[in-house]
Amino acid sequence: MKSNGSGELSAKQRRVIPLVLAAKSVSEGCQAAQISTVTWYDWLKIEDFKAELEKQRQAIISEAMDLLKLAVRKAVGNLLILMDASEKPIKLRASQDVLDRFFRTREIEEIAERISALEKLMRLKSTEWR
Repeated sequence: MKSNGSGELSAKQRRVIPLVLAAKSVSEGCQAAQISTVTWYDWLKIEDFKAELEKQRQAIISEAMDLLKLAVRKAVGNLLILMDASEKPIKLRASQDVLDRFFRTREIEEIAERISALEKLMRLKSTEWR
C-alpha cells in the first residue's frame, strides 16, 4: 500500500503525525487531526508513513533526552553545592547521594561490560557449532 503512488507522504499525512504523537492516545490524536482511527491504522501499513512516524518519534525522544541532560547537570551542580552546606545533615545527605549514584552507575557499567563479554562469547560459540 502506498501513500500517494509516488512513495511520498501527502500533506495531510505529514500534518497528522505530530498531532497523534502529541495526543494522549491514538484516538484522541485522530480526533484532533480529523481522521478516523481506521485511516490511521491503514496508513501504518505504508512503509514511508511508518518511517516518517518513527523519525518524528525519535526526534521527540532526542529533544526530551537533551532536556533531561541539562536537568541532570543542574541536579549534580545542586548536589555539589549542598555538599558544602553549613548544616551537617544536609551536607551528609548530599554526600551520600553523590556516592550512592556514583557506585550505582559504576555497577551498571560493570554489568554492561560483563553482558558484552558474554554476548561475544556466545557469538564465538555459535560459530563453532555450525
